[in-house]
Amino acid sequence: MNTINRRLDPTRRIKGKINGTTIHPRLQQARKPMVLLIALILTLINTGGRYVVANSTAVPQTPTAPMLSGTFQVVNNGPGDQTNPDVDCNLISYASDNLQGSSLIHFISASTNTDLLVPGNGLDFLPRAGGNRITFTELNPLGDGVAVYDTMAQIRIDIPGVKRSHSAVGGDLVAFEDRSYFTSPNQSELGVYDLSTGTDIRLTNDTLFDKTPSVSPTGNAVVWEKCQPDGFGCDIYSATEDSPDVFTTRQLTGSAGEDRYPDTNGQIVVYLSDRTGENDIYYQPLTGGTETRIAIPGDQRDLSISGNLIAFESSAQLGDPYDIYVYDLSTKILYQVTNTAVDEVSSRIAFCNGTGRIVYDTPATDYDVNLFTFQLSNPVTQINNLIALVRSFSLPSALESSLISKLQDALTALSAGNTATACSALTSFIKQVQTQSGKKITTQQATQLISSANAIKSNLGCP
Repeated sequence: MNTINRRLDPTRRIKGKINGTTIHPRLQQARKPMVLLIALILTLINTGGRYVVANSTAVPQTPTAPMLSGTFQVVNNGPGDQTNPDVDCNLISYASDNLQGSSLIHFISASTNTDLLVPGNGLDFLPRAGGNRITFTELNPLGDGVAVYDTMAQIRIDIPGVKRSHSAVGGDLVAFEDRSYFTSPNQSELGVYDLSTGTDIRLTNDTLFDKTPSVSPTGNAVVWEKCQPDGFGCDIYSATEDSPDVFTTRQLTGSAGEDRYPDTNGQIVVYLSDRTGENDIYYQPLTGGTETRIAIPGDQRDLSISGNLIAFESSAQLGDPYDIYVYDLSTKILYQVTNTAVDEVSSRIAFCNGTGRIVYDTPATDYDVNLFTFQLSNPVTQINNLIALVRSFSLPSALESSLISKLQDALTALSAGNTATACSALTSFIKQVQTQSGKKITTQQATQLISSANAIKSNLGCP
């Protein structure tokens, strides 16, 4: 029976091995063989057997970001290691290892706040949450297997087959690494199982290393990395469901560097790449298209996406601790969540019904699971509401036009990811309102306009 290294080393970030595969390691800086580099100079997309050149753009970000307001709480800091946390809407899951040979899967519903156990054999690891379900890997003498637990129906389903692990779930679809076709632990296919039909599908058929799958929330797509058997030369692939249990597979990246750890919200795929010399976040449409790099200084890791929000950890330079950040794709605003002297690891995000939740691990005597809960006001919506407020006051035409023009300048700046210019435009708006307060703008109206503009500036982290 395979074993897992249960102790976590924060300097190596290795959370154990299943079938010889490292669980969530610190990203490597190795390069692909030169023959691949020459063959794949351009970023390519595989569409229906053809390759077309994909455009790439960069969104620069400043090293500083406003702190995101929210509430921190401990999920479990009991004895042993609490690891691999995940969250989907109101459901939190994690593995609890007592460091004496037993590991169990726990889950918490935010609505009840009760910590419960998933039925298992005590050798259960790598939980992933999706909807009301939790999928996980269970070690047993016959070969590692994948199981799914429905937290609402309280029913466990064991996916047929052995030598399967590292699963993810979304909708009725479970994806996993399948090593049943090979003797080498560093060769695996990407398999999926449809819980609604009981259909078992082999998505890949090669001698490469297909691994780290993620499934979209509705189960309409799977993303993963395809690597050489040595674990390097990794590119991102996607498979979208065109009709029940029929998938189209696409290669999304083919550039120099290592492309790893993809995740998807069902429309885009986000992933990490070290092609610029450090690990940066990239994203592109799930079916291929323009690739965008989020150019944040330093090294990024452990990314996940929910809706328009990407959570990840970032370290400004070698030796600095990794803190958690959130990037809003709709506004191109970067927020900082933690600012501590320890490495936060394994962060995962869910944004549901206006509430965001981030689960993550912190190292202490052992590893503990924590939760950050927040509400995020959208600055674009706030500015549009402020424009509507200006118009509702029936101010003189020239004054109204001038005020709205400044707010529209702020919107334009935000769409370009230029927070500093947006802040400047809001400051100009406030100054003009102050100049006209008690004149063409009543004192009460001015107070309301200035208060709204200052709230937006605070949300943006303006000085």
